[in-house]
Amino acid sequence: KVHERSTFKALAWWTERVRKDNDFRDWQEASLIEDYARCARCAPKPPAVKWKKDAKGKVFALERSIQAGRFERALKHRPAPFVTQLKAEGGAGIVRIGVNIASLMHRALSRLPSEGRTEKATVTWRFNTDFSPMAKLNLPKFTLASNRGDEEHEQPPSFKVLLRKEQLRSLTWMLQQEAANAPPFVEEEISEAMLEPGGWRVEGRAQRPIHVRGGVLADEVGYGKTAITLGLIDCTAKQIKKRFSQMDDMTGKIPVRATLVVVPPHLTKQWDSEVRKFTGNGRYKTVVLSTASSINSLTIEAVQEADIVIVASNLFKSPVYLQNLSAFAAGGSLPEKQDGRYFNARLESVLAALRDQVDTLKDDNGPTSVLKNIRKRAEEGAFLSLTM
Repeated sequence: KVHERSTFKALAWWTERVRKDNDFRDWQEASLIEDYARCARCAPKPPAVKWKKDAKGKVFALERSIQAGRFERALKHRPAPFVTQLKAEGGAGIVRIGVNIASLMHRALSRLPSEGRTEKATVTWRFNTDFSPMAKLNLPKFTLASNRGDEEHEQPPSFKVLLRKEQLRSLTWMLQQEAANAPPFVEEEISEAMLEPGGWRVEGRAQRPIHVRGGVLADEVGYGKTAITLGLIDCTAKQIKKRFSQMDDMTGKIPVRATLVVVPPHLTKQWDSEVRKFTGNGRYKTVVLSTASSINSLTIEAVQEADIVIVASNLFKSPVYLQNLSAFAAGGSLPEKQDGRYFNARLESVLAALRDQVDTLKDDNGPTSVLKNIRKRAEEGAFLSLTM
């Protein structure tokens, strides 16, 4: 690395010959061995993080020292993307430049999300020997697609107020996005390396298709997005009930067939009235949660029987809601500051405890056991606060 620039400057007469002679600028497919889906040599696992409180009560992250040391050593010893060898032999100079494409693909693969993914990942690579960084990125202009060429869907079966033609076209698109055979979304990670003095750039790419049913309805203000969304709920109601009846028990969760609608606080009552306006009174059961206090009178049965649950978006940031969440989960408290790595780490721990509490609730003696866990954790928390 110390003499890289001067070395390649001296070898420019040779490396220039391969600038234009390259057939690998398009993505090339490569086979993936399952054992290397998480290659510890090319992509070592980062150390675990623990949290510590200083004398002033400020919480800060602290990596586990032994794991951190191993991680730093592993990073230094992982395979280099480019390896250059210079050798004088029998009066001739031998130059070898090796490109470790597999290592770059393993690095990209390690960053690709894997939790809850069932589809198989694929890896590709490409190599450019005539690369020069652009001073400015020239990205194509972003345009929103129009639905004027889409087919109009028939009116939702339970609607009392008919949708307009343009709304029915949007409904067609939404139903296509919700279909089981909807086109997949491809998750992608790329790891690159450059041999800057030679103008060489190599990339390793990992991709995995996932089926995300849904999308973003980006129609303009006043277009009637609420009505179209209610049309989607109405058109798929029978399918949802059928699928719900075929669902098995879920670990850590209670199955609910209702559609969850998260809206700004001032729109919760409007959404409730829109449901009745378009579908009539009694067609769909709604549960409206506009404040944290409205959860106090809410029962699990009410949510299970509901067709639509309307929730104010600021509810999830409410201190009262977060305190109730941590108390019921019996997994420790959440920090008052609702952002940053520490809050996310604690929230993940609380949600894991919540799943255990839900499974406990399903047992014959569930409610009593859940309450016992809550009281036990509260006593432990009080004891810890007194002894700190």
